[in-house]
Amino acid sequence: MINWRNGSKSMPQQLRLEPYAVHTTFQYAGTEGKRHRLREAMFFYDEPEYYDSSGGFLSFKPSIPKALLLDGAHNLESHFSLVNYQLKQIRTALAIASLVNRTLVMPPLWCRLDRMWFGHPGILEGTLTRQPFLCPMDHIFEVNVMLKDLPEEEFGSKIDFREYSFLQNPRLPKQVKESFLEVQLCDKQSSWCDPNNQTYGGAIRFPKHSTQEMITKLFSIHKDVKVVEFSSMMDAFQGFSDKERETKFRNRIKRYVGIWCCVMNHDPGHIYYDMYWDEKPDWKPNPPMTREDDHPPW
Repeated sequence: MINWRNGSKSMPQQLRLEPYAVHTTFQYAGTEGKRHRLREAMFFYDEPEYYDSSGGFLSFKPSIPKALLLDGAHNLESHFSLVNYQLKQIRTALAIASLVNRTLVMPPLWCRLDRMWFGHPGILEGTLTRQPFLCPMDHIFEVNVMLKDLPEEEFGSKIDFREYSFLQNPRLPKQVKESFLEVQLCDKQSSWCDPNNQTYGGAIRFPKHSTQEMITKLFSIHKDVKVVEFSSMMDAFQGFSDKERETKFRNRIKRYVGIWCCVMNHDPGHIYYDMYWDEKPDWKPNPPMTREDDHPPW
């Protein structure tokens, strides 16, 4: 084990050693989860078309208060507060990506607790895990479900995505790297907030709480730009005006998140992530109390 470490030790726990070879074990979301971890580490070879999607890419700069990362003990409450804060931003980004048919570049995800298959105190004892840590996407998201061809009549259009390291990958072609637009969110009452989508030095100033129509207009004007990056997803989107589309979108992304595992001395010990946690005032990170309660929040 000194010379040959499993993926759990190499990636989340970060031994900071350069591997001779990589074998994807001890992860989630099946083969798709394995492939995605390799992509996050920029170890996976994809065909050229993977790096130049026809519809272009959408990315954003995540916003996480320092307190959510570092304040207090590393426990269930602090872990889920951190993850839920990120989920809300990703939910908005997925909505915008679905509206404009762009591939979402996922942000890096931060966790305060590791994920296992059994009860544990937060991290594996004896590892070098530093909390918080950059956690693989399959710790939170059901990557295999996100890649499924779900029926469009119930779940709407598929939302393509890429790993958080995608734009730093040396395989990214020059025509993608050099076609970039920054969307700087602003308060619509501000004098420098421009609702006409004028470009200023490779950036535009775009009002917060924008409508579905404003979003689609923005991207139609800049449809030839390969990478559009939002300065933030906080308050970027007011919400769907097309309620049927919203229903399908909600049906889809509710299934995107998985579980955290596991609480010690409790059966079942896992806790379901909930993409719409903020719509439930009494939501708390508790495991199912009975087997009858043991189901996803949809």
